[in-house]
Amino acid sequence: MILSVLFSKFEESRRSFAGTLILCLGLAGCAAQAGSVSSVESAMVPHVAEYHFKMTRSDQGSSVVDASGVLGYRFEKMCDGWVTEMQQIMILQGAEGTAINSAYSMTQWEDFAGAHYRFRMSDYLDGTKVDEIVGSAVRESDAVKVTYQVPVEVTEELPADTMFPTQHSAMLLERAAAGEKFGNDLVFDGSGETPTNRIAVVISDQKKPDHNADDPDKIATTLFHRMNLAFYPLGAAENGPSTEMAVDFGLNGVAHAMRFDYGEFEVLGTLDKVSLLPQPDCGS
Repeated sequence: MILSVLFSKFEESRRSFAGTLILCLGLAGCAAQAGSVSSVESAMVPHVAEYHFKMTRSDQGSSVVDASGVLGYRFEKMCDGWVTEMQQIMILQGAEGTAINSAYSMTQWEDFAGAHYRFRMSDYLDGTKVDEIVGSAVRESDAVKVTYQVPVEVTEELPADTMFPTQHSAMLLERAAAGEKFGNDLVFDGSGETPTNRIAVVISDQKKPDHNADDPDKIATTLFHRMNLAFYPLGAAENGPSTEMAVDFGLNGVAHAMRFDYGEFEVLGTLDKVSLLPQPDCGS
């Protein structure tokens, strides 16, 4: 599960109620070695999954009184890297009866070395496309260079220790396998107004799965670690985390559940269905 991207979309949907935005899970502090696939990445299973979301708490005075939605997720291994696809629909109900029907679609490709990354994301509001972002990033010796093609052609440089989403997810699982409890990483996913975040994580001990998902291949039956993550947008960390989330992250990379805490309300994502995708046939 590509953690950083999923967070970005929930955060931007929430902020649309405040009028600040129309609309819109994830190796130690450095990149994987070029051309290599870590043992943790080798254990990550290609899969498709479906989740549904519902509000579990809304404080008195919250601008959002109800939330529901669905997410389709595809994590596929290719011969040259990982391809991730997400499609999500969320409906947020405002305190005064205002409803926002937001949707997004996202496709990412990331090579096994964590050196090259391509992304395309589209946002919709009430069925109308309101934003599209297309770009790529490459890891150089002293920086990560990002090039956007849409909505405008522009380049920017990020610190050399910036991670990409799948690389970050693999690092989290690697830390959990080593018994580490904390992490702090800079992650770029290319989405929304804050595409680069400093992500602080607290990792739980192993837990037994507790869900009722349709899982014919038994890939969501592994133990999991609960990853509690706080997101600090690059350049605004002094303002504290923009939001927090927790993901029940299976040892094989399948997310069993996810929780989003926005202070005034919380949203729970529950795994409904998951199945295994075949490994690629890359020849000898």
